[in-house]
Amino acid sequence: MRKGYFAWLLIFWLFSINCFAHITKGASHQQIESTATAQYLGNEAILFTHQKTKILFDPFFHKNFGIYQLVPEEIKKAIMSGTTPYNDIDAIFISHAHDDHFNAQEVADYLKRHSATKLFCSKQAAELLRPLVNRKIAEQQVVSITLNYQDKPWYKKFDKLIVEAVRIPHAGWPSRAEVENLVFRVTLNETATVMHMGDADPDDEHFIFHQNYWQKRFSHINFPPYWFYFSAEGRDILNTRVNAKNHVGIHVPVKVPSQLKKGNYQYFSEVTEQRKVILE
Repeated sequence: MRKGYFAWLLIFWLFSINCFAHITKGASHQQIESTATAQYLGNEAILFTHQKTKILFDPFFHKNFGIYQLVPEEIKKAIMSGTTPYNDIDAIFISHAHDDHFNAQEVADYLKRHSATKLFCSKQAAELLRPLVNRKIAEQQVVSITLNYQDKPWYKKFDKLIVEAVRIPHAGWPSRAEVENLVFRVTLNETATVMHMGDADPDDEHFIFHQNYWQKRFSHINFPPYWFYFSAEGRDILNTRVNAKNHVGIHVPVKVPSQLKKGNYQYFSEVTEQRKVILE
């Protein structure tokens, strides 16, 4: 009788341990999947990671006009060579074809080395890139997006990514109306959604036209140019229009404006600075 009793106790104990381990493992997995990470690389360059999916925004450029933060050469070399954490990049996004956001030769060199990476960019950027890459790269890796002002937003699903884009004029509208500035909204693994606004102009006229688009999908984090913080209209766009939980300002000068320092604003200014993004 006693032997049978202890045998049942042993079985119950082993079963309990197995259940606890399974629950703990499941909780840990849940915790890992419930966060994403954004790392600042310079100016508007961002590495965004969720699980094993990685994307880059505006990582290759060569001018700072004596004002903005360049991506340090060691980081640029690490990206180019695919050194951790810049390995296995799924996609690169180029907001627009200005020299402080895009260098066609460096992007071409990267695509030649990393055949599994796709590039999403405006028609203007693609045209600058075309003479520098072969036909295979142009057809298989480069996704050229043609959008005019107030066109219907662009949408495409690629493997682990849902990519959406809308053309919002470059800051200084209407004087830079010809610039194809794209606001990207990218969803990784159908779970984590990030928005990158490039050099968008903070006029609500551009945004209210796409009201249904903003409401269609919630962004866990948005990266606007810092000047959106400096006007009531810009802040209203962030807080009530684009449907994003958190905003982290980018394109911040090396000498951070005092207004930005004094305000209750989130922004990136230190290279390799990171933000954990809670996915709720």
